[in-house]
Amino acid sequence: MKYLPRNRLLVLVALAAAGCARSSGTAVWIDQEEVASLRKSLGGEAAGKTEVVAAAEPTGFATIKGTFKLVGTAPARVPLSITKDMNICMPGGTPVLGEQLVVAPGGGIKDVLIFCNSKFPAGDPKWEHPDYAAAKAEKVLFDQKSCVFLTHVVAARTGQTVLLKNSDPVGHNANIVAKGKALSSNFNIGGNSASDYLVTGESAEPFDVSCSVHPWMAAKMITRDNPCFDVTKADGSFEIKNVPAGVPLDFKIWQEACNFISVATINGKVIKLPKGKLTFKDKDVLKPNEQRILEVTVDVSVFTK
Repeated sequence: MKYLPRNRLLVLVALAAAGCARSSGTAVWIDQEEVASLRKSLGGEAAGKTEVVAAAEPTGFATIKGTFKLVGTAPARVPLSITKDMNICMPGGTPVLGEQLVVAPGGGIKDVLIFCNSKFPAGDPKWEHPDYAAAKAEKVLFDQKSCVFLTHVVAARTGQTVLLKNSDPVGHNANIVAKGKALSSNFNIGGNSASDYLVTGESAEPFDVSCSVHPWMAAKMITRDNPCFDVTKADGSFEIKNVPAGVPLDFKIWQEACNFISVATINGKVIKLPKGKLTFKDKDVLKPNEQRILEVTVDVSVFTK
């Protein structure tokens, strides 16, 4: 009979104990080096081996642009209840309408947010185009006029400053109720003055900005680490320049009236968007210098459920 050395015998005991759900209550001394050696001798090396695969790197930059349009009749915009400073907040007695869903005569949907949800290596020129470094130093304007936030959905990136401007002769406050790593703040802004809000981190989705002085005032803000995002203009158009090409990317699509858009027709094809996610991978990855056009239509039922 062949005897095993004591340390290998203890290893076998340990391996047997590891495969048994019932404990004997007896402590077992385990030499991890012997476990590895024994597994190798028993042919288990391949099973425990982890293959290291190099991560894909961008091969250049591309542009994503297009439009979002509504299919169906847009719900009527609701007049806001203006209760003070009427001469400034309701000039000429004209009703002020809510901006949750604004649709142009041609069907374009305003304030659709589309942003890249993939993580970028910070400062890596293969991922972040040099043009974005200069843009990051510029302030993002967030103005208030006639008691309305002129930018209803504002987007900024980490490290950027948002200029909270008050173009009215009466005081406002910008109450920023942030999410994620962004910082909540409440700025009192006197008439015809401004304050700076520094973006300290990323939020996974937009958060509220309001004015306690004029409680009907409402807007949304999102903060992102990477610079690939845009908000549609009044005609529903958007453009995101210098998107990393040659690598899989996830984008998210959001609109206030429905939160993350769940389904849309993109370039004639109905696409389900789980939690708003649109993925470019495999044959759909962007090519260097490509201009990817997305003609997107969204049925009105998405906004009225």
